[in-house]
Amino acid sequence: MPLDSNKKLYIMYILKVLREESDEKHPLRQLDIINKVKSRYNVDNIDRKTIARTIDSLIDMGVDIVKLEGGGCYLADRELEPSEITFLIDAIFSSRALNCKQAKDLSDKLSKLLSVHQRNRFKYVHKSDEVVRTDNKQLFLNIDMISEAIEKGKQISFNYTRHYFDKNKNAEQEEKEYIINPYFMVNNQGKYYLVCNYDYYNDVANYKIEQIRNVKILDTDIKPITKLKDCENGLDKAKFINENIYMFNNQTVSAVIKVGDEYAVNYIVDWFGKDARLYSKDGDILASVRVNEQALIYWCLQYGESVELVSPETTREKIKDIVKILYKKYQ
Repeated sequence: MPLDSNKKLYIMYILKVLREESDEKHPLRQLDIINKVKSRYNVDNIDRKTIARTIDSLIDMGVDIVKLEGGGCYLADRELEPSEITFLIDAIFSSRALNCKQAKDLSDKLSKLLSVHQRNRFKYVHKSDEVVRTDNKQLFLNIDMISEAIEKGKQISFNYTRHYFDKNKNAEQEEKEYIINPYFMVNNQGKYYLVCNYDYYNDVANYKIEQIRNVKILDTDIKPITKLKDCENGLDKAKFINENIYMFNNQTVSAVIKVGDEYAVNYIVDWFGKDARLYSKDGDILASVRVNEQALIYWCLQYGESVELVSPETTREKIKDIVKILYKKYQ
């Protein structure tokens, strides 16, 4: 066939070969490209001149192809950098909100943006089934339906899985229907949550999306978030994430934490970021934060050897009570 009638096909074939097979450490010569195009796409009438002309056309079109002085070329610019794909695949691999197949499928889709040589670094993904994960196969369907409901401003209903030792309670729980006002979704420590309002109450709640099943979009409009307790001015998503480090449903408090040493400052920064105000007083390092109270209690217990809650006193007393219970258990 004449070249002109196949020019678009040649461009597509050659670009796909470069995307799949080439990178900085694995450039392809013209003969390599010819052989791969012929074997993959059953094309016979392609020669070096066609390859050279097509590569020049791709470069003119803005495709970042590097031509080497000693011969050969490779595709330099991709939709995502290898380091970005590595970050995303590691996040997928470590997320327990995904089941094994979902984690592998997502990782495979991302790795296809790399050359076959660069994909070798992700061999560990085959061990996805060794990570403790959800068994919910409805996750992405749930996300789609929840997103649609949020966009339309509609309520949803669903069943929610909770785990009890008593199997009868498990069965009862699975049949219970929740009517929810959905507002937004957030990923927290590898878990995906729906931030919402359980219609029966008047405060903000959150549910793990991996434990949600049988989502239905209702015809009824959502309750405006401004009608909820402490949300008269709306709910700032970033502020909510920063204050709810463990995604507990509880009130937010202003707290002062005494930091035991310079190294423990890292714990403050890691969890509370720039929202934490660090300062010194009477020789002590202190941090002022605003955070969900229940999360604060668990956080202080987690880093109990290195931090001490100074205020509020009521929260401090709750920690004391928990410590007393723990002491009795372990004495």
